[in-house]
Amino acid sequence: MPPTIRDVARKAGVSPATVSKVLNDRPGISEKTRARVLQAARELGYIPDMAGRGLALRRTMNLGFVIHPRHSLGPHAFYSEVLMGADQEARKHGYHVLFAAEGDLDIPNMALENRVDGLILAGCDIPNKAVVALKLRGVPLVLVDNHVEKVDSIVTDNVGGAYEATTHLIQLGHRRIAFICEWFEDLSFSERFEGYKKALADHGIPFDETLVAEGLPRQPRTGYVAAQRLLEKARGEERPTAILAANDLVAVEAMRVLREQGLRVPEDVAVVGFDDGEVARHTVPPLSSVRVFRKEMGALAVRRLLEILENPQQPPIHIRMFTQLIVRESCGAQRERQKGGERPA
Repeated sequence: MPPTIRDVARKAGVSPATVSKVLNDRPGISEKTRARVLQAARELGYIPDMAGRGLALRRTMNLGFVIHPRHSLGPHAFYSEVLMGADQEARKHGYHVLFAAEGDLDIPNMALENRVDGLILAGCDIPNKAVVALKLRGVPLVLVDNHVEKVDSIVTDNVGGAYEATTHLIQLGHRRIAFICEWFEDLSFSERFEGYKKALADHGIPFDETLVAEGLPRQPRTGYVAAQRLLEKARGEERPTAILAANDLVAVEAMRVLREQGLRVPEDVAVVGFDDGEVARHTVPPLSSVRVFRKEMGALAVRRLLEILENPQQPPIHIRMFTQLIVRESCGAQRERQKGGERPA
């Protein structure tokens, strides 16, 4: 016979009501008692009746995670890692995460069918009208990698990250620093562009439009096209000595264009990416990049969504997560490397 909540209470030396509060993550229980109850549950192999808990709380015990169909959830993709962080955090609280690529719909089907208690909307491709429609419908939601006025959101410090990367290149002696991206209509890329320009201005370097290029909006090889356009505009002595790419994919494609044109990285042109995805460690040379804490963003989004479910009347908050510049070989910095060929700036 499987263990019951009474068995857990007896082993932990507390009442069944206390066990229930711990397992339902209710306040008013000391950390010492909480730890003792959880340890007792693990030792007994106790599995909570989630269906019963959901009925008691009038919840599905599901959270929705929605992205736009244009995004991939392949290995090490940006939103794959955000989703992983969200799922790991949700399970700690007895919830499951349901995924859907329905960010192009005004109301995702899982919300229309009442299969989730709340939604995490990931990415700035999801139209504002969809966010507004969900808010009007009363669906608890948190945005990730996007922000809309009066809606809870978890975002990256895009401006600060690009500012730090550009400043690092300036400190290495570069003055002709280029910026390339997929397209400037993307909210994250436009914020990174803002950080780039701010760093130039703060260091007395005039902004030069010939050192800026974008690729093909939402198309394959967009970074390759952006790098080609940049080098077509800025030739010879006008060529940039460094490139800040708005994400790692664009940086990798820029490195390919540079090689095809007989230019060496970092000897002729230094390159820095953004996101610090898995690919950054495997380029030749390894790519310096601005690290975005993707799993942590997903976990924070879940914690915030659960807070909203507990107290729907609280005001929305905007959480901006700092980034970290990871220095590898592509920027040309001559400094002691940590094991693995990288170090935080």
